[in-house]
Amino acid sequence: MGTTKGAPASGDERLAVVDALRGFALFGILLANILYWSGWGMVTDAQRLAWGGAAGDLWQYRFHHLLVDGKFYTLFSFLFGAGFALQLERLLRRGQDGLRIYRRRVLVLLGIGLVHCFLVWDGDILVLYAALGLLLPLFHRWPSRWLVAAGLVLVFVVPLAGIALFDALGWKPHEVLYAQSMRIAEAMGADTAPDQLLAWMQRKDFQGFAAWLASGPSYSLGLRLETWRIAKVLGIMLIGMAAGRGLADGSLLANRRLLKRALALGLLVGVPASVAYAWSKGHGQADWRSLVGTVPLAMAYAAAFALAWPHASRWLGVFVAPGRMALTNYLTHSVLGVLLFYGVGLGLVGRLPIWGFYGYAVALFAAQVLFSRWWLARHAQGPMEALWRRWTYGRSAQLAD
Repeated sequence: MGTTKGAPASGDERLAVVDALRGFALFGILLANILYWSGWGMVTDAQRLAWGGAAGDLWQYRFHHLLVDGKFYTLFSFLFGAGFALQLERLLRRGQDGLRIYRRRVLVLLGIGLVHCFLVWDGDILVLYAALGLLLPLFHRWPSRWLVAAGLVLVFVVPLAGIALFDALGWKPHEVLYAQSMRIAEAMGADTAPDQLLAWMQRKDFQGFAAWLASGPSYSLGLRLETWRIAKVLGIMLIGMAAGRGLADGSLLANRRLLKRALALGLLVGVPASVAYAWSKGHGQADWRSLVGTVPLAMAYAAAFALAWPHASRWLGVFVAPGRMALTNYLTHSVLGVLLFYGVGLGLVGRLPIWGFYGYAVALFAAQVLFSRWWLARHAQGPMEALWRRWTYGRSAQLAD
C-alpha cells in the first residue's frame, strides 16, 4: 500500500474510523433511496416539474448527481471488501477456519437480503453484496497490487468496453428484464404507464403492493445490468480488500502521503466528470461521465474522511454508532419507507416537497444516531447484527469474535 509514514494506528482507532465511514455511507444511501420512497424518483419529468417547480427540479438534480448518486454504495462496497480482509486476518490469526466462517456469514447475509428484497423493498443491495462477497475468497491470496489493478479494470474498463460492445451488437439484456417486470405487474392488475407509477405506489390495496414487490426484483436486476453495477461493485470490493490489509496492519491510516494522493487524484478525476454528469441532465449511471467520475469522487470522500479523522474525530464520531449498527439501520430505512410512504401505509408518497423528504431523511438519520448510541450503551451489537452473528455461529456465538 505504499511507504508507511508515521506510527501505525491503534486497533480501536482503525475500527472507529471504519465504523464512522460506514455510518457516513449509510446516511448517503438514505439520501439516495429517499427519492424512491418519496416518489420523486418514480415520476415523469412533467410530473416532477409540477411537483417541485423548474428551479427545485434543477437544484435537486444537480445536488443528487454531483454529490450523492452512486458515491455511497461505492463507499459501502469498498468497506465490504475492507471488512472481508480485516475479518479474515483476525480469524486466521486466532487459528480459526476464517474462510469457512466468512462464507457462512455471507450466506446468512444473502438470506437476509432475499427476505428484504422480496417482502419489503426491491431496491435491496444486500443480495448483490452477498453474492459478490462469496467470490472474494477466490482473490484472498492475490498481492494487493493485483487486487487494485483488477479492481480498476472492473470499475472502468469493463463497463465502458461492455457498453460499447453491447451497443455494437444490439444486445440489451436489461430491456428484457424490464419487460418481464412490467408483464408481472400487469398480470397482477397494475398500471405500468410511466405517468401512473406514482398512482400505483399510492394504491391502498395489498394487491397493488404485492404487484410492486413481485415485479421489483426483475426490474432491479435489469437496472444493475444496464449500469454495469455488478462489475463495478466487485471491482470496488477488490480495491477495498487491498485497503483492508493496510487497515489490518495499521499502515493505511498512518500513510498520510498515500491518503493525500488518493484525495488529490479522486478530486482531479471525480469532480470534473461528476460536474459534467450533473450539468448534462437526462443521463443515468450508464453514462460515461458517471462511470468515470463516481468511483474516484467516492474514494476522495473516503480519503478526506481518513485524513480529517485525527483532527475532527469528535465531530465525525457522530457516525460511529449508526455505522456499527449499519444492517439494523439500513433495514429500518426500508421498513419505515414502506410504512410511511406507500399507500398501504400512511401514503405520504408524492405529498412532500423536496425539502420535506430530504428533511425526513436527515431527521431519521439523526434519530438513528441517538437510538444507536442508546442501544450500544446497553448491548454489544445492534439487534440485526446480533441475529446475524447468532445465525452465523449458532450455539457458539458467545465464543466467536
